[in-house]
Amino acid sequence: MSALPEPGAWKSAAVCHQELFAALEPGARIGLVAREAPGTMLLWETRGAGIEVRSAPFPGFSASGVDILLSADAQALAAIRAADDAHLFAVLRAGIRSGAVICYMLSRRCVLEAQGFEELLEALGFAFMGACR
Repeated sequence: MSALPEPGAWKSAAVCHQELFAALEPGARIGLVAREAPGTMLLWETRGAGIEVRSAPFPGFSASGVDILLSADAQALAAIRAADDAHLFAVLRAGIRSGAVICYMLSRRCVLEAQGFEELLEALGFAFMGACR
């Protein structure tokens, strides 16, 4: 069994939280990797028709092509897999607060704002304040 959630479950969670993804520009990408075995990542990628979900090789941070990368430890991944769709962001937020999930923003703040990530990042516990520098 993979440590990562199944793509279908990840897609279902995105559909359940479609208001968080609606503002994202096409091509915005969020990846999830298992901290202990980061060979594969699970992707949320916005397309014109909605969110595409797929597994992809994880070639490293700079080559991943994602805007945001979530790196979760084994305990956090178990909680993520067990969470129902409606509570996924609460589980992710709790994991980020505890350090069990590390959120790497691989694009500059201005780029993330322009791509429409503000609501999604707020749901994860981040708030952008002030002017973009």
